[in-house]
Formats: sequence, structure tokens, C-alpha cells
Amino acid sequence: MNNPIVLISIFRESLIGGVAVHSSNLYDRLVENGCQVERVDFAFVFRRPLILRRFWIVLKVGFRLLRLRFQGAKIFHFHASNRALMYYLFAPMLVLTGGQVMLSLHSGVGYDKWLNSNNLYHRLNKVFMPLLSRLVFMNPEESNRIKNRYPAIAERIVTVNPFIAPSKTAIPDLGAIVLPAGEMKIATIGVWEQRYNVEEAVLAAVRFQRETKVPTSITVLQSTIRLSPKYKERVMAQIAEARKSIEVIILEDSNTILQVLAEHDVFIRPSFLDSYGLCVAESLLVGTPAIATDVCRRCSQAMLYRQGDFDTLQEHLLKAYAGKGKERKNLLSPTEDSFHGYEREYKELLTELPNATAGSSVRSVGK
Repeated sequence: MNNPIVLISIFRESLIGGVAVHSSNLYDRLVENGCQVERVDFAFVFRRPLILRRFWIVLKVGFRLLRLRFQGAKIFHFHASNRALMYYLFAPMLVLTGGQVMLSLHSGVGYDKWLNSNNLYHRLNKVFMPLLSRLVFMNPEESNRIKNRYPAIAERIVTVNPFIAPSKTAIPDLGAIVLPAGEMKIATIGVWEQRYNVEEAVLAAVRFQRETKVPTSITVLQSTIRLSPKYKERVMAQIAEARKSIEVIILEDSNTILQVLAEHDVFIRPSFLDSYGLCVAESLLVGTPAIATDVCRRCSQAMLYRQGDFDTLQEHLLKAYAGKGKERKNLLSPTEDSFHGYEREYKELLTELPNATAGSSVRSVGK
């Protein structure tokens, strides 16, 4: 092995909003760019009901990581959630044997607040986080809060946007997509819970049709990972009313989100709380203009509006309709694809290793 990376995560895919943060995207992109990378999946730990079985799987993961380290692995990247349990278990042995350890915590905002009510994790962090070569957050404000909480490692805390574009083979052929003239096709994404407010997008579609007389449809991509029966009943009643004037299509748990977004004229993300807006980035990636509430503020090309401001939302829809017929292309800035941020951190870590040469290390990460 020549400066390989080991990517450690739960390679489980949920469709709560899209496919944007998944470790599998990062793994596929590393392979696509010619990097020697190993993938370690510990999802099975949480799928086995028997404690002894879980314990055995944890041991197997640990032995595999140690074997990879002795075979020459240099960087061990825990691409984890807030509860970085595998990191706590395995980081000490990897560092003691000379490995570089990187931890990504997928918290937009709230991890620092969460630690206040979960003091055990705060105490664990004080012991284990000094072992880190890099601690990655996706939100600048949260990065600053954690720097204040753990000043001893402040210089090792970095911000990398959460959106990880998939490999090129997973992105639809934008040149082959031709949307019909004289129609308006809108898409939105949510869950069956009052979280993303898809009904606001439905009402906006109804208003657009009423005021422009343009035949309008809206596709509602819904995840069933969260389900509030009362909320679903209310939304379905609103959809039934909307169907008197527009077409409403409901797709549950779709695994073709990028293709669906690419086949629409505009995407609306009426979210209450997204600090980033991952599926906003997905929409822009496939060339579909994106409208989002102003909490989704980190995609530079997104058209923003304040929650409930239907006048501004209508203005954005009119702008998107006026832009129909233009050549479809990626509307996302390269800096908004976190693959490049992770690639940068990998290269820096490799050049920090004893006896490392910058040229060979950089080439091993990406060509």
C-alpha cells in the first residue's frame, strides 16, 4: 500500500432528504480519482440483536483496522454521526501505532448544545479528541463553538461542507434532458412529519398556476423514515384540494432522487431548520434551479425566501420559468462539494507524516 486512506462509517443509506452526506459517495469519489482507499462498514454492529454477536463484530472491525495499519494505512477517517462510538473504541490503538485519525461529526448546529445535556460524551471528548489529527464539522458556527469548548485542539478543527456529490456515473446526463415548453414542473422533498413543510411548496404551485395559467405539476418526494399520521392526513387533504387545479405526484422513498430532480424545472425546499440544504445542493448539481428558505444559506446559487413569504416565492418561480430552455449545467460551485475539502485535508495530513514527500503523497490522494 502507498499512503492509503481507510474510510470507516455506517454505510447505510437513508432517504430522509437525499443521498448527499453518505460515506459511500465519498468512497466512490476517492476511487474515481485514483486514490487507494479501504472501506470499513460497521453498520452490522447495530443490526444484530444479540450482544455477544455485536461484541464479536466490534472485535473483527478492530482487528481489520489494526491489520490495515500494519499493512501501511496512514489515514483513518471516521465519517460518523454525533455519537462517534467507534472512534472512541479504536482511535487510541490507531494513534499509538502511528496512524493519523480524522473524525467528521455530521452536526450542522447543535452538537455543542447536545454536549451540555450529554456530559458523558463531553468527558469522553476531553480524553479522546486530543488524539485527533483533524476534527471536521460542516457548519462554521459549530466549528467555532467546539474550538471554544476544546481550545487545546482548536487548530485541528476544520469546516468542510457536508454535501458530497456522487461519482460521475451516478449523475444524470444533463444534455439528454429536455423539458416540455409551456409547462412548469416543480419538485419538493420532505418527510411525513412537520419538519420540511412541503405543503408550502404545494400551495406555491397552486398560486403559480392560478396567476400564470401555465399547466403546473409538483412532484413531492417523501421519505417514510419519519411518519406522523396526523401530519400526513393534513397534507394529503391539502394535496387533494390542490389537485383541483394542478397535478400532484407523490413518490415515497425514491432511490432515483437525482434523476427526478433533473427532470423538473425548479426545486423548492421550504425547510424550517436546514442550516445547509443538502438536497438544494443536489438540485443545483443536476442543473435544476433551487428555491429555499433562508435557513438553507450555504449554496450560493440558491434563490432564498423567508418562511411563509409567498410573494417572494412566486417571484422566484417566475424567474425559474423565464429561464426554461437554457442549456442545463451544474449550478453548484466546486467549493460547495465537500469531496474537495476532504481531499485537501487528506493531502495536508499525508504531507505532515514523517519522511513524507509532498509530491508522491498528493498523487496518492487524487490524480
